[in-house]
Amino acid sequence: MTMAMDPLALDMDRSVDQQLRRFSYTDAAHGKELYSFYGNRVIEHVTASGTTVAIKVKTPDAMDSTEADMMHHAATNNILAPKVLTFYDIVVNKSIARAMVSERVPGVPLSDVWNDYDEDQQEHVKDQLRAQLARMRQVTQPYIGRVDRQPTRNMFDRTQNSTCGPFATEKEFDRWCLGHVAAKPLARLRWRLALRHMRKDPSTKTNKNNNNGRKNSKASANSDFDRRQRFVLTHGDLTPRNIMVDGTTLTGIVDWERSGFYPEYAEYAFAMVLCHEHEKWWIPVLKDILDPCPEQRLTFTRLVEDNYPY
Repeated sequence: MTMAMDPLALDMDRSVDQQLRRFSYTDAAHGKELYSFYGNRVIEHVTASGTTVAIKVKTPDAMDSTEADMMHHAATNNILAPKVLTFYDIVVNKSIARAMVSERVPGVPLSDVWNDYDEDQQEHVKDQLRAQLARMRQVTQPYIGRVDRQPTRNMFDRTQNSTCGPFATEKEFDRWCLGHVAAKPLARLRWRLALRHMRKDPSTKTNKNNNNGRKNSKASANSDFDRRQRFVLTHGDLTPRNIMVDGTTLTGIVDWERSGFYPEYAEYAFAMVLCHEHEKWWIPVLKDILDPCPEQRLTFTRLVEDNYPY
């Protein structure tokens, strides 16, 4: 027997369908908005069990699951980062949003309160940040990339969420970077030699006056250095908006979107050259808490970004 559909029910179905078709990623989660900046939207949500969580929502092409992998890896290695609870796509008639649910870090962004601190309070917060950065340098991998040898965010691409890597050695990474620089052959050769010098193992020197008449092989030494290199956990976007405090107590570092395992110079170079949203007052603080890298490395990082196609 064929049953006639209720016209009112049909109208309601059409209305719901039309609403769903107009859904965007901003409609995908509801609650108190904690953060909204350049497409990053973070919502505070209380679960049925009473647990307060943070939900980061972006368009499907703007957030990768490896960001969740990196943030959770940091949190489970004694870094003050929120643990990830789940990661999923929100699908209506197509995937409209991607969501990452994590612990809700207590406190407020450092950017909201820094200017209210006196000098001693600022130094106290900086000491805590130095301690976190020291811990991050102890979390390493033998490659440049993300957890489980996954590609990492292409830090030089300002407009697209493209990836690069993984790279087995710093030499491979430098070669990839140099490949994006439009330079004449002589200038390219000079940079290749400069990068080789910057990569040189400081503990390895050629012994020119060996009593046995033997010389260390530079090529062999550099090859051994490449094989034993360890790359450190790098946040990649240490803006004060991503640093949470409760009073003067550091409670967490959030937004690991640009994170990866990189050479030790990377945190400083990325902060000084590639993070264009940093507040001007924050740059001297970063210079105070981060280990600097050679000026030539900063110049090369800037050169790669300036030459990267947009």
